[in-house]
Amino acid sequence: MSLPPATPSPSGPLIAPPAPLQLRAQQQRMVDAILSAWEAGESIAVEAPTGTGKTYAYLMAALRQGGRFVVSTATRALQDQLVDRDLPALLGHLQMRRRVAVLKGRENYVCLHGVAQSLQTHRPADQLQALQQVARWAQGTRSGDLAELEDMRELPALMPQITASHSECLGQRCAQFTACFSNRARAQAAQADVLVINHHLYFSELRHRQMLGAANGFVPLADTVVMDEAHQLPAIGLKVLARGLNAADVQDFVQAVARQTRLHARGFAPWDALLAACSQALARWVATSQVSSTASGRAAESESAARAENTEALVYLHNRLSEMIAALQGVAGGAASLQRLVEQGNSLLAMLRQWGRPPAAGLVRWWDGPSLPHQQHLPHAGPAQARALRQGFRESPPWLWQALAALQPAVLNATWLAASPAVAESQSGGAQPRRWLFTSATLGQDDALQWFTSAMGLQGRSCSDDGAAAAPQSQQDPQQIQQQTSPQEQQTPPQVRCLRLAHALNWAAQAALVIPQSLPPADAPAPERAQALAAWLREPVTQLGGRCMVLCTSTAAMQALAEALRQALSAAPIDVQMQGEAPKRHLLAGMRGATGQGRRGQVLVGTMALWEGVDLPGDALQLLVIDKLPFPPRHDALHAARAAALQDRGEDGFLAYTLPQTAMQLRQGVGRLLRSFGDRGLVVVADARLATRSYGASLLAALPPMPQLPEEEVAQYLASVRGTAAEAGASPDIPHEKS
Repeated sequence: MSLPPATPSPSGPLIAPPAPLQLRAQQQRMVDAILSAWEAGESIAVEAPTGTGKTYAYLMAALRQGGRFVVSTATRALQDQLVDRDLPALLGHLQMRRRVAVLKGRENYVCLHGVAQSLQTHRPADQLQALQQVARWAQGTRSGDLAELEDMRELPALMPQITASHSECLGQRCAQFTACFSNRARAQAAQADVLVINHHLYFSELRHRQMLGAANGFVPLADTVVMDEAHQLPAIGLKVLARGLNAADVQDFVQAVARQTRLHARGFAPWDALLAACSQALARWVATSQVSSTASGRAAESESAARAENTEALVYLHNRLSEMIAALQGVAGGAASLQRLVEQGNSLLAMLRQWGRPPAAGLVRWWDGPSLPHQQHLPHAGPAQARALRQGFRESPPWLWQALAALQPAVLNATWLAASPAVAESQSGGAQPRRWLFTSATLGQDDALQWFTSAMGLQGRSCSDDGAAAAPQSQQDPQQIQQQTSPQEQQTPPQVRCLRLAHALNWAAQAALVIPQSLPPADAPAPERAQALAAWLREPVTQLGGRCMVLCTSTAAMQALAEALRQALSAAPIDVQMQGEAPKRHLLAGMRGATGQGRRGQVLVGTMALWEGVDLPGDALQLLVIDKLPFPPRHDALHAARAAALQDRGEDGFLAYTLPQTAMQLRQGVGRLLRSFGDRGLVVVADARLATRSYGASLLAALPPMPQLPEEEVAQYLASVRGTAAEAGASPDIPHEKS
């Protein structure tokens, strides 16, 4: 079905009846470039800054292309936004009927078997009441998506009981197989014209095919695939494809043993003591692994002691698990579920032994997880425990394209590195992606989008103004980042067209930048910097009545600054919230709701989770503070390996890798300030190196163009910002999007 013609409009609404649908000039250019590339059989990457309206642009292009298509996003929240808001709005305006489905990982759906089994197990009254609430909801929900219960305080503690991992799922042996919400979602996905997934699920699909065969996938891909928030693909892809073991895997195993032994082996072994010993050993391993992972760069004696303590904790955990598995082996004949636990436990032991050995050549090993206080016991059930259990070790090549190249050829054909669509379909027996679009507000600093394309194993070619591809630009060859180790890595990288759109928002008129020079240096202790920055921010924050978000580069800095700001603002009607004290969406809702007259102002302090995916349009956010330039942590093994590989080739690892990485992260953070055409505000980068070091000019060039203010003009500028907001009244209803 052909779509009505779209009329370019420099400032018209994204979707505003009546027809014809009006697109801004930037959106039209994006649509034309996408269709031109796809018609030529090529992939395309588009950097579309905030305000472009890229979501509607790529949806328009995919609909015009015709046929099924898949959209993958970075988060489940963005999946829901596409399915609940963006797609219905666009399809309704165009009067088109398309079957739209959303598919998430199995752990996002309630397990009916798990709920029924848990209700039969003796547990405290409050837990039983929460389980009964879930059971009642499960009887009436259409999707079974646990996102519908995100306001339920007890949900994190119940997750192990009411969800099933791949290894725990009984499959067709389950009495609830037909009613299973996960199975229903997969069936709907297979019938959908438009399927919305997330990046984690896409890479999990690749891993699943690698394990079980290319023909045994559960995500029905299509000829056309759109990767939104594509800048996150390299990090997410490596994390999913890497070999590793989460603390949550061990904890899930321990909890499964507790459930199954209560049902089938009560009294046959001292289960309570064995389970407690394993839980304590796990907490010790997590704590020492966290300390050991940040030991690089310390004194040699301190680093050696940290690693020795971690090794001792690993051996202790291995031995405690071995004791429990030996007890399980003695009762495994009593139930099939117990035998499966023995097999699962032996796999965990093998992974722990692997972690105790050095990594193979060409692989990088790292500890992946949030920074948490050193502790010998895991937090009680809740968000803190969920964060702690996401920690674990990973082992992979340094770059995503290397991890993809290690896949079986038939699995590789489901990626952008496939040899050719015809070969892909002949090898897999099913539809494989032929047309790729990668888009984000942040993909690179040059027209070839080298920062993004090199990590993806692609060779970028800039687009000319008419949307056609220009000659390839000279850029760092992704296949030369590290010495070639296989025939696959010696092939010429696939080419991708690249388009960088200009900023749609007028940053020069809507925002300004200040770089304070009076603060302690970046390497000063976190408490000292926090006290000084809080004192500097007291007047601007008070003048705005809150409306401030502070982005920190470490947990220690966040905690110190939140406490210092609470002291500095104690006399003002302003509340300081810190990431982790409540769900992210509640914190953001508090910022949005603090703009009404008579309400207490809000300041939100967070770490890297708030540097992107935060959408606060209007006057909810008028002061954005970045505490320090976001250089990769020195102890980050992946970053260190990439920089070292470039050094080995005779290049400057800092200039070729570390600085571009920092520039992209800084741009993402700064991009939180302006979300729509009516926004105004001030960016404060509290790191004098941006103005005094030689690399500062490169970082400034990566940011949207905005004037720099001297510190003495901050109060006057913020007064004009507040005056503009007062004249405008309520926040203008101008379309915006997350990026």
